[in-house]
Amino acid sequence: MKKFSKLSIISLTLLFFLSCNSSKQRQYTLDLLAQGTYCHIVFIAEKEQYKKAVEDIKGILDRVDKSVSLWEENSIINRVNDNVFPQKLDSIFINCFLKSQEISALTNGYLDCTIGILSQKYGFNNKDRENISQKTLDSLLQYVGYDKVSLSENNEIIKKYPQMRIDFNAIAQGYTTDLIAEYFINNKIDNFIVDIGGEVRARGRKKNKKLWTCAIEKPAKDSEDAIKYDVFLELDNQSIVTSGNYRKYYIDENGQRKAHTIDPFAGKSVTHTLLSASVIAENATMADGLATAFMAMGKEKTIDFLKTHPKNIEVYLIYWENNQIKTYYTQGLKDKIKKVN
Repeated sequence: MKKFSKLSIISLTLLFFLSCNSSKQRQYTLDLLAQGTYCHIVFIAEKEQYKKAVEDIKGILDRVDKSVSLWEENSIINRVNDNVFPQKLDSIFINCFLKSQEISALTNGYLDCTIGILSQKYGFNNKDRENISQKTLDSLLQYVGYDKVSLSENNEIIKKYPQMRIDFNAIAQGYTTDLIAEYFINNKIDNFIVDIGGEVRARGRKKNKKLWTCAIEKPAKDSEDAIKYDVFLELDNQSIVTSGNYRKYYIDENGQRKAHTIDPFAGKSVTHTLLSASVIAENATMADGLATAFMAMGKEKTIDFLKTHPKNIEVYLIYWENNQIKTYYTQGLKDKIKKVN
């Protein structure tokens, strides 16, 4: 009896401690600007954890900009593109490069970080857009190809041609989302959702014990149209990224709307019927890269890809067919998506 009483007291004390510790936690919201877009973060933490997290997250965003932002004049990626030596690559640049190369190999080159020279000519990277003739385009394509760049044993980028330019925009926001998520996990903040420009990663639950919910945007006719959602999905320790061309485009010299997504093989904006690709994966970097690759592939090639590759991802596609919007999604989403008409 005495042994039982002691154990009971210990158990009650432990429960009391956990209850008191939990009561100190609040659900905080942090909104910042990052990489030319919004950064929306919600997490459950104690007050001191929150204060520290705010400053640390600002530091993470600053380090990412100084490493892989094409808009930061003296960033590492700009120095690499301008062939400035020594390169002095940091872990952010190296990890972005390795992850990009991994996804490039997985998708047979439909994600390609060497499209930088094309992005620059089309005016996607803070530069004036140029009118590119087919002859010029043919000459530029020799500088595109993920297999023409590598990382040396001394952690320096080796280019086949010095004119080649690297662009991590396809995964940079997803990678930043993961950096912040890993920061939370390492600091024992286990309930959060991080959203940087639509690149989302969630873990744990909200204060009300429900899973975090994310919406998939309904394709708009114009970039200025109001954002509307009709599909919702609960995230169970997952990431979701949506890539689409209905808001990211430019008008060419003939008045034609051109998609922001570039086909790395043709060197031109894609012209297929796929409007958006949403990818659910374990981390935002992989989801981000695959969503971009799928937008380059188009609907048919994406579905073929899904038939022959690992099943640790889920995909929701929105496409245009017979003058109406249609959807395709993998079986794993069948009972998880909630549609609102």
